[in-house]
Amino acid sequence: MPGFRFETRLPLRHTDSFGGTPFVHGGVLLALTEIALARYDQAAALPEHRDVLRFQSHSEVRYRSALRWDDEAIVRLRCDQVGHGRLRFVCEVGAVSDGRTVAELLHRYAYVNVTTGADETPADWPAIVAAIRAYEPEVEVLDD
Repeated sequence: MPGFRFETRLPLRHTDSFGGTPFVHGGVLLALTEIALARYDQAAALPEHRDVLRFQSHSEVRYRSALRWDDEAIVRLRCDQVGHGRLRFVCEVGAVSDGRTVAELLHRYAYVNVTTGADETPADWPAIVAAIRAYEPEVEVLDD
């Protein structure tokens, strides 16, 4: 499996905690990957949209260790599959303090028309695929 080209560091600025402990709640890790994904889009030069947006359709998470609120997160992303209006990202969240892996995630996304709520492949889908292929040469393309 290829490594991660994209990574970003994110501070943990939340004031709540998991069960009164000094640890980040698992839902925050999902949010961190979404914040990182916006940065990925910029790094890979993905086209922006207003009417047809990418929505998370499915996620799998494997928690490996706890992340403290006084630490910082490093999020790594890789788009490993594209197919007609759908994307799949492999993600890893780590602790900046010692580099250990906190969680491994797999996110699936579909593009949705924000007016109708229906699945819709953006008109510039070929440009999206080209940008991802340029950034992630080993991405699996299910349609061309």
